Amino acid sequence: MLGLEFWVRFRRPIFADEKIILEWMVIKVTPNEKLKGDIVELRGRIKGEDGKTSLGAKGKVLACDKL
Repeated sequence: MLGLEFWVRFRRPIFADEKIILEWMVIKVTPNEKLKGDIVELRGRIKGEDGKTSLGAKGKVLACDKL
């Protein structure tokens, strides 16, 4: 897997001793013959102990058998 682009937005503080939940969701998978793999669009977030979103993220990665 190769990271192509990422965007991150902090919405509130995340403290060093805080327990968090990290989630990533696959939004779209597009085959790409030129790159010999699939472009995978992702959405993610970090939720704090209170269940509120502390960070939002979007990203694209190339998923392939061999780089």
